[in-house]
Amino acid sequence: MGNQSMIRLMYVTIVIITVMLLIVYRSFATAFLTLLIVMVELSCGRGVVAFLAYHKLIGISVFASNILVSLILGAGTDYAIFLIGRYQEARHAGEDRETAYYSAVKGVSHVILGSGLAIAGATFCLQFTRLNYFNTMGLPCAAATLVAVAASLTFGPAMLALGSRFGVFEPKVKAGHGIWRKVGTVTVRWPGRILVVSSVVVMIGSITLPTYKPNYNDRIYIADDVPANQGYAAADRHFPVSKLNSDMLMIESDHDMRNSTDMIALDKVAREVFHTPGVAMIQSVTRPLGTPLEHSSFTYTMGTMGTKINELIPFLTDLTDRFTQMADITDRMATLMRQQQELTGQQAGASHISLKGAQELKDVTVTMRDTLANFDDQFRPLRNYFYWEPHCADIPMCWAMRSLFDMTDQVDSMTDAVDDSLKAAVIQDAVTPQLVEVIGKSAAELDNMRKVVLTEQSTMRPMLTQMNELGRQMMDLGYAFDSSKNDEFFYLPPEAFDNPYFQIDLKYFVSPDGKSARYMIYHDGEALSPEGIDHAQAYLPAAKEALKGTTLAGSRVYLGGAAATYWDIQDATKTDLLIAAIAAFALIFLVMLLITRSVVAALVIVGTVAFSYSGAFGLSVLVWQHFLGIPLSWLNLPITFIILVAVGSDYNLLLISRYLEESKAGLNTGLIRAVANSGKVVTTAGIVFAATMMAMLSSDLLSVGQLGSIIGLGLLLDTLIVRSFITPAIARLLGPLFWWPRLIRSRPAPAQYRETKRRKLRR
Repeated sequence: MGNQSMIRLMYVTIVIITVMLLIVYRSFATAFLTLLIVMVELSCGRGVVAFLAYHKLIGISVFASNILVSLILGAGTDYAIFLIGRYQEARHAGEDRETAYYSAVKGVSHVILGSGLAIAGATFCLQFTRLNYFNTMGLPCAAATLVAVAASLTFGPAMLALGSRFGVFEPKVKAGHGIWRKVGTVTVRWPGRILVVSSVVVMIGSITLPTYKPNYNDRIYIADDVPANQGYAAADRHFPVSKLNSDMLMIESDHDMRNSTDMIALDKVAREVFHTPGVAMIQSVTRPLGTPLEHSSFTYTMGTMGTKINELIPFLTDLTDRFTQMADITDRMATLMRQQQELTGQQAGASHISLKGAQELKDVTVTMRDTLANFDDQFRPLRNYFYWEPHCADIPMCWAMRSLFDMTDQVDSMTDAVDDSLKAAVIQDAVTPQLVEVIGKSAAELDNMRKVVLTEQSTMRPMLTQMNELGRQMMDLGYAFDSSKNDEFFYLPPEAFDNPYFQIDLKYFVSPDGKSARYMIYHDGEALSPEGIDHAQAYLPAAKEALKGTTLAGSRVYLGGAAATYWDIQDATKTDLLIAAIAAFALIFLVMLLITRSVVAALVIVGTVAFSYSGAFGLSVLVWQHFLGIPLSWLNLPITFIILVAVGSDYNLLLISRYLEESKAGLNTGLIRAVANSGKVVTTAGIVFAATMMAMLSSDLLSVGQLGSIIGLGLLLDTLIVRSFITPAIARLLGPLFWWPRLIRSRPAPAQYRETKRRKLRR
């Protein structure tokens, strides 16, 4: 699209130049030869630039190509008009063709050279800028301008010499300077008034300059049927504005942030950035859909706890009800213990009686044992008989006696058994009273336990009521905060990181090593507007403030995206404009100083073109931004400034050079003659150049059209107001000081002095 637009722009410009030349010269031959000079300049300039770009000696862009064509056509036409206009002026003055040729070449060559150097130097200053939008224009435009100047100073005079032989460039109308002589006369007579009135005209545009709002959205400058614009339009129909022009904020930490603690800090950043002006939505690991994760707040966790508390209430109520059963069981156990205590008391009495019987039984068994021992000693021989008799078992009396003696042998065992029983009776007699006491204490403890159970039961019932109310309030709190999408109190439990859906979220917003997290920021309105860029400037401070005092304090924060990029471009543009302006002013001042050899005159030229530019750009703001409702592209200010300051100085240079030439007749008379003689030529050149720039409105790129219209308005303002009124008025007010440090007489020298000077020069 850019190449087609450039070709169409070139043809439209050529047609406009042809029509303008026909109107001015009223001769097809003159217009054709003039156009031939311009086309040769264009061909040479484009050829040289193409050669340099093809061999990668310089860089070039489509935008620069459009500007280059219009610049060469406009400047080349101006130079041809300067040359032909001075030739026709000489012919009107009565000079022959050859003399008129030399007068023309001598009168305007230095102006063409100075103008070309000013334009080439000013555009070359763009090479010092940092943005490729500008520095890609520097060398191509400078090289093309120098080639055009070289062609104007060589091919132009050659064509003038050739055409003059056949009378092609002869003036078709009679000489007349009535209007411009009157302008010069009025300016010389009332310079202060003229300066004030003309300055007010320029300031009409200057006062609107503060309302200038640069636009960074290039969509509005290209046709609606361009595929990219169609895609944006489709997105705008279905999605919020600037959905495709989002910004990205990234936080880089020195550790893995995939944990609950760092997620709180990351969400704090999202919250602080979201609450900055101009943010419609922010997406992050904690807000993947633009709002906080569902059920990811501390309040919702409290609500969940309230739900669990309410789920426990029935079990606790049932447990409380069982306290009554426990108290009844404890009471029955205490009753049984008391009965057991009573029975054990009776058992203690029986044990005491058993102890006495055991003691008596022991005494009896001991006596029996001793008596039977005496008996056993006396009848042992007889006893032996009973054991020795082999047939004792068959003899009843023998077996009976033998059994009797066996029984006496058991008396010792019985005595031992009775002794053991006595010991047991002693222990039982001692323990049973203690057992009675312990059982009594146990019964008392059971009574105490029953009282405690009943007390706990009476305490638990109101506590359950309070717990039920607390759980309900916690549930209401969690539901309210969760439903309101409140972005405070963020909390993500550790088990959430194992959720497969959250794993997808992590993959999209967090780097694989977990040390970097990104945020997608969407603007509430146009991101590529001055307001959108201003809003983007608050993101970094907000993010850094949010990280203070958190586990991510000291992390690096980066910002990129549409508005952030143009924020950098905006800052770079200001710096580039300052650099280019200073360099251009300095270079133009030096060129003007070399041509005029006057510091004041050079300063006036630079100052007036700067003043003219403020008015021209202000008028453009008024027309485009306020009347048409189309904001000016941010590219226009730096580029138009460089071109207008350089080109605008040409017309002042031509006027001042002619003023210096005519000042021999006196400053006032010389100023009137300079305005009268250069008025038509400069006005014609300015209008043709302005029309050439206005032809850029035919470009498919509206930004190119805006640039051409700004330059065109500036040239018209500079030609019709600044060059015609402001500069002559300043020169008239300053008088001889205008030429400082040169010494110029205010009045013409006396005839005797001039004759003496001529004689000295001849010698």
